[in-house]
Amino acid sequence: YDDVHVFTKVGYNMYSNEPRQRFDREYLLKAIRSSLNRLMRNWVDLIQLHNPGLRVIEDPSVKEVMNEVKNSGLAKHVGVALGPEANVLDEGLAAIKMGYEAVMFVFNALEQEPGRTLIKEAYAKGVGTIARVPHATGALSEEFALNFAEGDHRRLRDRGWLIRARSFVEERIRPIAKSLGLTLDQFAIKYVLSYPVSTLAITVTSLKELEEYAEAADGSYLKPHVIREVEDAYAEFVRLNKANGDKAR
Repeated sequence: YDDVHVFTKVGYNMYSNEPRQRFDREYLLKAIRSSLNRLMRNWVDLIQLHNPGLRVIEDPSVKEVMNEVKNSGLAKHVGVALGPEANVLDEGLAAIKMGYEAVMFVFNALEQEPGRTLIKEAYAKGVGTIARVPHATGALSEEFALNFAEGDHRRLRDRGWLIRARSFVEERIRPIAKSLGLTLDQFAIKYVLSYPVSTLAITVTSLKELEEYAEAADGSYLKPHVIREVEDAYAEFVRLNKANGDKAR
């Protein structure tokens, strides 16, 4: 299908009893070919380094391998998928400087930075941006939950942060969404897509969710004054988290 784009990520050695990160040439090429085999494809649109860290991003030998992957036709583009750690801004800016063609990072109404900065810098340089976690691990969803199944990466989220986030959403974000006739889930999607991101990566657990999220991505997004209101609310949330000893995000 011409309108379906396939991405994959490499960097965590899943072929060992003790998974760890590997970004050496031998492993990257093996992992990429294995991923393509599982996808039953000869190539994909984008291959990303998975949470590589600043040292790896700035390593010219790693970039050389990724260039080789692109030039050999295994991928149309190469990029970096950043983790939620505190160094995301520096990592994202380094990826842009190193010539990676796409950067993936967390971005939502409750976690606007460093996403807003990266979107601005990437857009100016013609680098693609992939926003992820638009629902802030469920804090911006109608079906809010604190408990996740074993193995679900959402279990990594700090429980105290989630509780504060949901309380703040009910007080400050839900009234904005309601005034627009949107559910929290729809509002979360529209907020992210109101910025010049290339695409949005979502977590979907049911057909109902997929249909609702797709419907929200209808090309009709938030007006500038609404975005400013959400940005102001985010500033309040950052202050609230600082008061509770959390790092600003």
